Amino acid sequence: MVTPIPNPGRSSSPMIVFPAVALVAVLALYIARPQAVVEVSLGDFLLVTVALGGGAAWMAGRAVAKGWNPFLQVFIYAALVTCAVRFCHFALFNGTLFALDHFLLELVVLFAIATLGFRTVRKQQMTQRYGWIYENAGPFAWRMRRDGPASKA
Repeated sequence: MVTPIPNPGRSSSPMIVFPAVALVAVLALYIARPQAVVEVSLGDFLLVTVALGGGAAWMAGRAVAKGWNPFLQVFIYAALVTCAVRFCHFALFNGTLFALDHFLLELVVLFAIATLGFRTVRKQQMTQRYGWIYENAGPFAWRMRRDGPASKA
């Protein structure tokens, strides 16, 4: 018996669900316990983690997808960006360099952003390069064309 391959372009893909859930969870944690998310100040967190680190993570995710590299590299680059972000917190704002809880939280945030960057490029690649098979299904998803070769088989 042959098991069907799941559609990687679906809107319920883990590459879409995980970042959304992770970012909402971090926001909920901030509402419940702000000191668990923000080490020094909210401005510091927004500037260094979200703006600078998030921008670098987004670009790293896009770069991995543009090279058609495996998704595992997104996690590796997100971890490297997280190390740089932790150092910026330490050097610029007197944060703790080796704070495991803040490192893991920032890794989750930056990995989620990098995953979304990866997914936007992968959707664009699949719909442009394989336009006779796939069509857009939202900002992060694609689907089989209704008039494509699979529907005629």
